[in-house]
Amino acid sequence: MPTRMKLTNVNLLESLNSPEYEELRKAFLTKQFSRKEIISFPKEEPDKVYFIKSGRVRVYLAYEDKEFTLSILESGDIYSTHTRAFTQAMEDTTLFFVDTREFGEIVAKFPALALSMVKVLGDLLKNAITIINGLVFKDSHVRLAEFLVHAAQDKGEHGPEGIEVKLGLTTEEIAMVLGITRQTVSTLFNDLIKSGIIKKLDRKTILIKDISFLKELSTKS
Repeated sequence: MPTRMKLTNVNLLESLNSPEYEELRKAFLTKQFSRKEIISFPKEEPDKVYFIKSGRVRVYLAYEDKEFTLSILESGDIYSTHTRAFTQAMEDTTLFFVDTREFGEIVAKFPALALSMVKVLGDLLKNAITIINGLVFKDSHVRLAEFLVHAAQDKGEHGPEGIEVKLGLTTEEIAMVLGITRQTVSTLFNDLIKSGIIKKLDRKTILIKDISFLKELSTKS
């Protein structure tokens, strides 16, 4: 399941800092959320569009006692609250937000920005479909391998001993992303460590010593 640390390479906040987007910047309000605080509920009224200024936001579906993480949004990402998903701050987070209708009226004046937003929201939909596919068809060890491969591609730093990856996620958070239990994640990580595939550097950082093994494992169904 390719749940990336970063949803897309498009950083809309960088675009918004351009002088031509001053009108759009003025339309946004700022709000802060504490770690684990719910930001929005499904079908919340009125609909809003928000950018993540700082922090991280989890987008997830909830059914009975189960939660399915669709994406982790980071600084520069955009999201609209008109979906059936919940959003929750994973750490202290600051958002820029605006009413959807007002946002649509303003952004219509900036075709280039509109295209960037279409890409971001399209990536979110693609990511959600891929995650659902992984939950249905892939074993937990395959999902974890795929997760680590994409984390390495997104945030990995190559060194003489392997690829250092700052996951930025706890074991519990990785479990939520992959749709498995915390205990299962711990067991799978320990198996990879014992096999010499990875090495744990600290609570949220690993060293991938054999990326080829993970890539091969991630392609299995």
